[in-house]
Amino acid sequence: MSDTKRDYLKLYITNNRKPITSLYRDHITHITIGTDAGEINPRDAHKILTERSKIIVENRINDGKFIQGIAQKYSSHKKRGSIYLLITRAFKLRTIECDHAGGIGEIIKTTQFLIEDQGYDYIYKYKLMTIFDSDKSHINHFNTRYTKLIEFLKNRTICNPPATNDIIYEKDDLIIWHILYKRKIENYIPLDILFKKAPLITQDQKDHLSSKSESDLDFLEYNKDGNNIGQINIKEEFPEMFLGDFSYRLLEQRCQHHKVFIPEENELVSELEQILLKIAKII
Repeated sequence: MSDTKRDYLKLYITNNRKPITSLYRDHITHITIGTDAGEINPRDAHKILTERSKIIVENRINDGKFIQGIAQKYSSHKKRGSIYLLITRAFKLRTIECDHAGGIGEIIKTTQFLIEDQGYDYIYKYKLMTIFDSDKSHINHFNTRYTKLIEFLKNRTICNPPATNDIIYEKDDLIIWHILYKRKIENYIPLDILFKKAPLITQDQKDHLSSKSESDLDFLEYNKDGNNIGQINIKEEFPEMFLGDFSYRLLEQRCQHHKVFIPEENELVSELEQILLKIAKII
């Protein structure tokens, strides 16, 4: 590196230095900069620190509201809130952003474009991730239109039907990724919030949805098959709900029945926390 770039790198690191807590050590990616085997070349380290991190999603605006909304909510989490606050700050500073793929079929192309043409070729494991819907109709359903994408992310063939390790992120995968447990992001909205935000929903419709189990709510499609909620633009209005003023505990309750074990914490956490902890790896 030139003297100027080395001075800039030193200044960048020292100006952004914060106390490294055990929580940060467990959940924030750390690297060793050097030229020996297993170390990150200084040129690549400079790019890791200065290039914008990207979450590749189907719809940048709508999925972005979902991700930023849950990050904001969980920033008040008593145990790991400081991690989620870093994510919220990163979005405000635009050091991380959602990248628009335009549909599930375009995520591969977008990832390849970023790696091959946008300068992420040596740093993609540190700076890129993707999140996408599952489109599941029931708990054991796997939508085969995701097969090609997951095989791309894993760089191997997956089973039919998929094995457990076929549909979860593993460290050797191309980039960090997450497929939603529930059908779509709208299935994560608590009913209490939905009822407040859907002004044309009738009492009968509320009673119908309230009678369903949490698992049923995970995979239903609103305004289809009798699951009516009145005239509402689901794709646009549901994401906006995640930015509303309510406690993350309502989201915790909505995900209480499908928790995930996190080795670093040695405990079960909600899927939404799992998503945020994955995002923390690339900030």
